[in-house]
Order: sequence, then C-alpha cells, then structure tokens
Amino acid sequence: MNPETLGGYERGDTSPDMQFLARYKQDFAVNLDWLITGDGEMFQSSAGSSQGLPAPIMDFSQPDFVRLPVYNDVHASAGSGMVPASEQADGVVAFTRRFLANQGARPDHCSVIWARGTSMKPTIPDGALLVVDHSQREVEHGCIYVFNVSDRLLVKRARWRLDGRLELVSDNADEGYPVETFGAESVDQLRVVGRVVYFGRTP
Repeated sequence: MNPETLGGYERGDTSPDMQFLARYKQDFAVNLDWLITGDGEMFQSSAGSSQGLPAPIMDFSQPDFVRLPVYNDVHASAGSGMVPASEQADGVVAFTRRFLANQGARPDHCSVIWARGTSMKPTIPDGALLVVDHSQREVEHGCIYVFNVSDRLLVKRARWRLDGRLELVSDNADEGYPVETFGAESVDQLRVVGRVVYFGRTP
C-alpha cells in the first residue's frame, strides 16, 4: 500500500473504495465494522466469520510485524496542554515494519498515544491516533513532535528561530493558539518525548 494514499484515507482527505477496504482487511486483519462504524473489535476474531468459515488473521508474532504498545490514558494535547493520567500500556496495535520504516521511524522504538484538541487541525484532528518514535529526540525544523512541557504533553510543530530559540507552533491558524518559545534559560521545562511519524483518524 502506498503510504501517501493510506495517509490520505486516515486523515479523511479522500475516501477508500471497496477494493482498498478488502485489501486492508486482508493485509492487516482489521474488522471492517470497526473501521467503518467504530463498532466491535479492531481486529478480526480467530473464532470464525459469520459464514462459519475461519476468519483470516495475521500472525503478528512474525518478524514482519511489530506490536506497538498503546497508552489509552495518555493523550498529547493539541491545545493548551494535558497532564498524562497514566503511563501503563493497556493494549497493542500491530504495524508492519516496512510501513513504519517508510514513515522514517525505527519500529522498535515506537508507541501509540492519542491527540486531544484542535490546535493542530487540519493536519491532526481531535482524537487522532499518534505513532510516536521515541528514538527521535533531536528536534528538526518543521517536524511534529510530542513535547513534555512542565508535565503537560503537547503535540506541536517545531520551528527553530535564527537566534537559536525553539518555537512550538500550532497548525490551526484560525483559533489564535499562542506560540510557546524556549531558549537556554527555559530548557529545563522542555523534554522531547518523540517525533510523530504517523497519525490516523478514528471512526
């Protein structure tokens, strides 16, 4: 699957056709009821399909897949900031290593959290799934990161100024979110959690 095409579907820029949905179901064992309506389990059950036939499932133990921990109680605020409620993983989502590598990620260093708020719209919608690569903590200009700012988790675009100061910028220009600026005197308030390498819209 082309990562750009898949990203467009996940963000809601375009809508997938039935051929794509069938391929997505086959390759990732995703329950189409969940994908389309949000009802039921994310992945197909191994108990069998409604026709009494074995449901096709992927063997996520194979080296082609990596199981990313999901932190349902940890949200990166696309707004004014959110304090994480928990750091206990309570689920996993499987991705192919090739897919994550194509996003520029190191698959074994990624995890999944959620975005809350509207400051990164239209790039990242409220409720989006975020794949964060924790190995990428050297901030590059223009990339999107999850930052810990005084125990608030923020998802923001990084922008370096000519004077060496770092700005955390919101993509939503319509609602007047302030730019937060950090220099040498305030570096102890800022920690880079990781770079956002992929995000997907929830149903």
